[in-house]
Amino acid sequence: MGPIERFAVVNINNVVTRYVEGKEALHNLKKGEYHRAVHVFVEVNGGRFLMQLKATGTENEGKWSSSVSGHVRAGESFEAAAIRETEEEIGLNIKQSDLEKVALIRPCEETGNEFVTLYTYLMDDDDERLKINKDEVTEVLIWKLDDMVKNVDENRISYSPAFIILLNIFLELYKV
Repeated sequence: MGPIERFAVVNINNVVTRYVEGKEALHNLKKGEYHRAVHVFVEVNGGRFLMQLKATGTENEGKWSSSVSGHVRAGESFEAAAIRETEEEIGLNIKQSDLEKVALIRPCEETGNEFVTLYTYLMDDDDERLKINKDEVTEVLIWKLDDMVKNVDENRISYSPAFIILLNIFLELYKV
């Protein structure tokens, strides 16, 4: 286990009000306090998406979710967090210029009271460089967007609430 992580606590305007150490403190904030997170949708050429099944002991364990997701550390930008989390969870070393910002989502119950910035990253193909961090990810699956959307509609309970919201925002913005 590494050093204890430090996170910014923010108000409804996404302005830092204080800092906490550790994820337990981060998830026990008072009403009206929020924190920051990132999600990355990894798109694969041919209209496919990479999904991850959250590992036991993680937030939303046993649920399918975004390709990558994680908390923004104190002093870290959303972009830097997306790059770090992508490498930590699935082993892809990407650059900021590889990311496309989709949206900043305001905190709600489904996002765990997080300000979430959603990014997309285009992967050339079923990338052999993937190195799954089994502490965070049980498995990954690459499937066609249409099939994924149909499965989410039919099996909502199998997906993290934040992912469902983010997918709907993505589909609306991109009119997919």
